[in-house]
Amino acid sequence: MKALNIEKNEKGFTLIEVMIVLTIISTLSSIAVPNFLSYKTKARETVVKADLKNSMKFLDLYFIENDTYPETSDDLLVAGFRLSKDVSFTTYQVGTFGDGQQTVHMHIKHSLSSHAWHANYPKEGKEIEIR
Repeated sequence: MKALNIEKNEKGFTLIEVMIVLTIISTLSSIAVPNFLSYKTKARETVVKADLKNSMKFLDLYFIENDTYPETSDDLLVAGFRLSKDVSFTTYQVGTFGDGQQTVHMHIKHSLSSHAWHANYPKEGKEIEIR
Protein backbone atom coordinates (compact mmCIF):
# COMPACT_ATOMS: atom_id res chain seq x y z
CA MET A 1 0.00 0.00 0.00
CA LYS A 2 1.16 3.44 -0.76
CA ALA A 3 0.90 6.12 1.88
CA LEU A 4 -0.75 9.40 1.00
CA ASN A 5 1.70 12.21 0.68
CA ILE A 6 -0.02 15.25 2.17
CA GLU A 7 2.02 18.36 2.50
CA LYS A 8 1.52 20.60 5.50
CA ASN A 9 0.89 23.74 3.41
CA GLU A 10 -2.09 22.36 1.41
CA LYS A 11 -5.25 24.37 1.92
CA GLY A 12 -8.77 22.99 2.35
CA PHE A 13 -11.62 22.54 4.76
CA THR A 14 -11.50 20.12 7.62
CA LEU A 15 -14.32 17.68 8.25
CA ILE A 16 -15.39 19.66 11.33
CA GLU A 17 -15.65 22.90 9.32
CA VAL A 18 -17.80 21.23 6.67
CA MET A 19 -20.04 19.69 9.33
CA ILE A 20 -20.52 23.07 11.05
CA VAL A 21 -21.51 24.69 7.75
CA LEU A 22 -23.98 21.89 6.99
CA THR A 23 -25.48 22.21 10.48
CA ILE A 24 -25.98 25.95 10.02
CA ILE A 25 -27.57 25.48 6.59
CA SER A 26 -29.94 22.76 7.84
CA THR A 27 -30.96 24.90 10.84
CA LEU A 28 -31.74 27.88 8.61
CA SER A 29 -33.70 25.74 6.16
CA SER A 30 -35.73 24.17 8.98
CA ILE A 31 -36.80 27.70 9.93
CA ALA A 32 -37.44 28.92 6.38
CA VAL A 33 -39.41 26.00 4.89
CA PRO A 34 -42.41 26.15 7.29
CA ASN A 35 -42.62 29.93 6.80
CA PHE A 36 -42.58 29.47 3.04
CA LEU A 37 -45.36 26.88 3.21
CA SER A 38 -47.52 29.14 5.38
CA TYR A 39 -47.04 31.98 2.87
CA LYS A 40 -48.18 29.70 0.05
CA THR A 41 -51.30 28.80 2.05
CA LYS A 42 -52.06 32.46 2.77
CA ALA A 43 -51.59 33.30 -0.90
CA ARG A 44 -54.07 30.60 -1.94
CA GLU A 45 -56.63 31.86 0.58
CA THR A 46 -56.17 35.42 -0.68
CA VAL A 47 -56.80 34.29 -4.27
CA VAL A 48 -59.99 32.48 -3.21
CA LYS A 49 -61.30 35.48 -1.25
CA ALA A 50 -60.55 37.78 -4.18
CA ASP A 51 -62.40 35.46 -6.57
CA LEU A 52 -65.40 35.37 -4.22
CA LYS A 53 -65.49 39.17 -3.97
CA ASN A 54 -65.11 39.47 -7.75
CA SER A 55 -67.97 37.02 -8.23
CA MET A 56 -70.19 39.32 -6.15
CA LYS A 57 -69.30 42.27 -8.38
CA PHE A 58 -70.00 40.16 -11.45
CA LEU A 59 -73.35 39.08 -9.96
CA ASP A 60 -74.29 42.76 -9.58
CA LEU A 61 -73.55 43.41 -13.25
CA TYR A 62 -75.40 40.27 -14.31
CA PHE A 63 -78.44 41.24 -12.21
CA ILE A 64 -78.52 44.75 -13.69
CA GLU A 65 -78.57 43.34 -17.22
CA ASN A 66 -80.90 40.35 -16.64
CA ASP A 67 -82.99 41.27 -13.56
CA THR A 68 -82.06 37.88 -12.06
CA TYR A 69 -78.99 35.95 -10.96
CA PRO A 70 -77.46 33.07 -12.93
CA GLU A 71 -79.12 29.78 -11.94
CA THR A 72 -75.89 27.76 -11.84
CA SER A 73 -72.18 28.41 -11.50
CA ASP A 74 -71.84 27.21 -15.10
CA ASP A 75 -74.24 29.97 -16.19
CA LEU A 76 -72.03 32.45 -14.34
CA LEU A 77 -68.96 31.16 -16.17
CA VAL A 78 -70.72 31.19 -19.54
CA ALA A 79 -71.67 34.83 -18.91
CA GLY A 80 -67.97 35.67 -18.74
CA PHE A 81 -66.86 35.31 -15.12
CA ARG A 82 -63.47 33.64 -14.75
CA LEU A 83 -62.06 31.96 -11.67
CA SER A 84 -58.35 31.83 -10.91
CA LYS A 85 -56.35 28.69 -11.59
CA ASP A 86 -57.25 25.76 -9.26
CA VAL A 87 -60.27 27.64 -7.81
CA SER A 88 -63.82 26.33 -8.17
CA PHE A 89 -67.31 26.69 -6.81
CA THR A 90 -68.19 23.86 -4.44
CA THR A 91 -71.71 25.18 -3.80
CA TYR A 92 -73.80 27.58 -5.88
CA GLN A 93 -77.53 27.93 -5.23
CA VAL A 94 -80.00 30.67 -6.05
CA GLY A 95 -82.87 31.03 -3.61
CA THR A 96 -85.34 33.46 -2.09
CA PHE A 97 -85.38 34.46 1.55
CA GLY A 98 -88.48 35.30 3.61
CA ASP A 99 -88.42 38.94 2.54
CA GLY A 100 -88.56 37.90 -1.13
CA GLN A 101 -85.00 38.92 -1.87
CA GLN A 102 -83.29 36.67 -4.39
CA THR A 103 -79.93 35.52 -2.99
CA VAL A 104 -76.99 33.47 -4.24
CA HIS A 105 -75.53 31.04 -1.70
CA MET A 106 -72.01 30.07 -2.76
CA HIS A 107 -68.89 28.34 -1.51
CA ILE A 108 -65.60 28.69 -3.32
CA LYS A 109 -62.39 26.71 -2.74
CA HIS A 110 -58.82 26.32 -3.96
CA SER A 111 -57.99 22.72 -4.89
CA LEU A 112 -54.86 22.74 -2.69
CA SER A 113 -56.59 24.25 0.35
CA SER A 114 -58.66 22.63 3.07
CA HIS A 115 -60.88 25.71 3.53
CA ALA A 116 -63.90 26.86 1.57
CA TRP A 117 -65.12 30.46 1.67
CA HIS A 118 -68.83 31.18 1.95
CA ALA A 119 -71.14 34.04 1.00
CA ASN A 120 -74.88 34.68 0.76
CA TYR A 121 -75.11 37.52 -1.69
CA PRO A 122 -76.69 40.08 -1.52
CA LYS A 123 -78.59 38.98 1.62
CA GLU A 124 -75.50 39.21 3.85
CA GLY A 125 -73.86 41.98 1.85
CA LYS A 126 -70.19 41.74 0.93
CA GLU A 127 -69.46 39.65 4.04
CA ILE A 128 -67.56 36.42 3.45
CA GLU A 129 -66.50 33.80 5.94
CA ILE A 130 -64.48 30.64 6.09
CA ARG A 131 -66.26 27.28 6.25
